[in-house]
Order: sequence, then C-alpha cells, then structure tokens
Amino acid sequence: MKIRISRIEDALHASQLRVYQSLARFSVLEIGRRWGKTTFGQQVAMDRAIEGKSVAWFAPTYRFLSESLREFERALHPIIRSVDRAEKRMELKTRGVVDFWSCDDEDAGRGRSYDLVVIDEAGFVPKLLSSWQAAIYPTLTDRRGSAIFLGTPKGCGDFHRLYLQAEGDTS
Repeated sequence: MKIRISRIEDALHASQLRVYQSLARFSVLEIGRRWGKTTFGQQVAMDRAIEGKSVAWFAPTYRFLSESLREFERALHPIIRSVDRAEKRMELKTRGVVDFWSCDDEDAGRGRSYDLVVIDEAGFVPKLLSSWQAAIYPTLTDRRGSAIFLGTPKGCGDFHRLYLQAEGDTS
C-alpha cells in the first residue's frame, strides 16, 4: 500500500480504518505480519504532521529508521519546507514537524515535546520500557500527546508486557 496525501479514511484498508477509529491516547498494536503496521503508523503520523502537529517517529535502529524517513520524504515532498538530514527532522509548510529517532540511544527524544509519538517495530527496541518511561513519555506531557506502539507478537519482552497492560492484564 502506498502512502498518500489524502484523507486518512481513503488511505487505509478496512481493518486499519477500524483500528484508526478506535485508537486510544496510548495504543499498543501487537499485530501479525503483513497487516501493514508500519504503513499504518506512517499514514497516521503524516496525517498529524499535515495538520500542523509535532510528531516523532521512533525505530529500533537506524536501518529501520532510514527506510521510513525516505518514505515520509517521498510522500510529503509537495509540502516539505525543509529536511535536516543530520538532525533527522522534517518541517512542513503546514507548520507540522516530524523528527526521526533511533532507539539505539535510550535517551532518544529527551527534551522535546510532541503531539504524537509512533514507535515502529517496538518488539525489537532494547529496553523499551525504560526508554518509554525515562525519555519518550515525558515528550508527550506538555501537549497531552498520544503514542502508538507497533509490532508483531514476539516472545514476552517489554513490548508484550505493554500490550498486556493495555489489555488490562497486569499479571
């Protein structure tokens, strides 16, 4: 599925649209392969940035990050005001901003303020819970921002624990 600058309802498949319509402030999407989690997250993030919001895209490593950065740049090209490749920051003509962070650094995003954070491939993020609590979550407090965690079921690590918490199972 291609990312499009269009109404989000027109860009998502039926299952993604149902999930989009039921997003909570903090959503943990532990979904099987080939559903289009990354594409879904990219579309939601771009939609918010187009609305003039401040967005952060997190990925486990720079390898994961670089592909998404290219996709954002390709899709948003007509409305990009500037791209800072060193800072991994994209500013839009709509006043929206997208920052790209690698979770190789547990302090990624520290000191920033966002309306939306998307953590792609969250099951592969080392020390996800400590990064979330110490650095990422605080970036959402000023703006009462939201977060989407995207990943596939993968063992019983931090991502799966977040999923169980979101489902109300605290065991």
